[in-house]
Amino acid sequence: MRIPFGLAVVLAALAGFIALTYELLWARVYGFTSASRAVAFGTMLSSYLLGLALGSLLSRRWQRDPPDPEADRLILSRLFILSGVAAFAVVPIISWGVVSVHWGKTLPVVVVGAGLFGALLPVICHAAVLPDNRAGARVSYLYFANVVGAGFGALLTGFVLLESLALWQITMTLLLLAVLAGVLLSFRAARGGFPNIALGIFATILALGSAPLHDGLYERLQQRASYDPKDRFTEIVESRHGVITVDRDKRVYGGGTYDGMLEVRPTAGGGLIRPLFVSAVHANPQEILVIGMSGGAWTQVLANHPQAHHVTAIEINGGYLDVIKNHPEVSSLLSNPKVSIFIDDGRRWLRRNSERKFDLIVMNGSFHWREFSSALLGQEFLELLRSRLNPAGVVLWNLSGSGRAAKTGLTVFPHTMMVMNTCVGSMAPITVDLARWRDVLSRYQIDGAPVFDLDTPAGQQALDEMLAVAGPNDVTGTLMTRHTMEGLFGASRPITDDNLGEEYNFVYSNHPSLERIFFWR
Repeated sequence: MRIPFGLAVVLAALAGFIALTYELLWARVYGFTSASRAVAFGTMLSSYLLGLALGSLLSRRWQRDPPDPEADRLILSRLFILSGVAAFAVVPIISWGVVSVHWGKTLPVVVVGAGLFGALLPVICHAAVLPDNRAGARVSYLYFANVVGAGFGALLTGFVLLESLALWQITMTLLLLAVLAGVLLSFRAARGGFPNIALGIFATILALGSAPLHDGLYERLQQRASYDPKDRFTEIVESRHGVITVDRDKRVYGGGTYDGMLEVRPTAGGGLIRPLFVSAVHANPQEILVIGMSGGAWTQVLANHPQAHHVTAIEINGGYLDVIKNHPEVSSLLSNPKVSIFIDDGRRWLRRNSERKFDLIVMNGSFHWREFSSALLGQEFLELLRSRLNPAGVVLWNLSGSGRAAKTGLTVFPHTMMVMNTCVGSMAPITVDLARWRDVLSRYQIDGAPVFDLDTPAGQQALDEMLAVAGPNDVTGTLMTRHTMEGLFGASRPITDDNLGEEYNFVYSNHPSLERIFFWR
């Protein structure tokens, strides 16, 4: 007797659910270990699809002709368990592999992990569909069930599992589901099911050991060749938006790459000069918008600005709130009546709140080669920010090392300058007012403690060093005039929503032939 068709429908849906869930997990792993590089998802997906195709091709060897229902049931049972084990092993193998080799060289593991799932659907169809005039319809029903299972896997995993479970818990659950299906098929076999049940017991033990097998996972994936078993993260926050890690030096990483420091006190040569520079170019920044709050350091600095009346912070990853509440340097943000925090996409929030206007908009983005970075550095988004400015308002955003991003700023704003790697843009002329800047900095307090303790020589020296970055009529060193920006970046091409690819140029910049192929140049 063949496998009952109703059971085959359930198995096809389950195979789709598990396979698609693993695709999402592997996409997360490769995005993380590649430091959120834009090419990671495409290369992983191509390997995944190749695995499915090869598995489907190889499934022919497990399809007996003429069919042997008992043997088909046992083969399907074994395939379910083995596919679950192979897919379960992919993440730990990748994490140890990237310690020694480039992450791209671990992609064959994905091909193997996806391969057995590629074989499942053809074998299910072979074991359940009779060769009669309804064979085509039954195959389509099984295929539809597989697609429904895959779609449900994407929705459940993307919106629920990744938000509520750690990665190792999800992989453990998936392996146990595969084992359950395999063992049930073996129990229903009249003969020869014991080896499969034994395999299922082994796989169950493997699943229950998921926590220790994944111990140190994110440290290996992020540190790669510099991995030190003793260098552990103090915090790991997993959510459907990504993975946030914090190291012992209070550096915050989002998606495997640097995303800021949990510090609000300026140091010599430190990056906090940028949010503190606001008063040098704006007389009275009362309404402030922050897009991309991350660990909250910049938002904390701006929320305590002596002239700030209200700060609106937009952050797409709610996991950062867990980081903020655990660190006293920034935790007061969550109870500050002057601060409103929204978990949302910045562009979507701005479009939904078109009536809001701001004196200052700050966007401290990360590196331009990260995935989706062009959406924040592009001309259309900067024009959207420009439309939300009050008269004499300014936008301050991180150029993230991109000459094209600098050219885009020059295109959108008639008045620009740079402070370190960050551009200041405005529709009104920008003047660096050192007297006003000194006055504001001397009054600056964060949580009641002065940023510069002017009662001490060290505090006075720190203030003088910060003010020394510019003279009253000469902008040099840390600062850069628009004229200098035009000389350096004027020949670059602006980024727009129609010519994205700045995040890929970093990868292919040393390969002109590849650049011509991928960007039609």
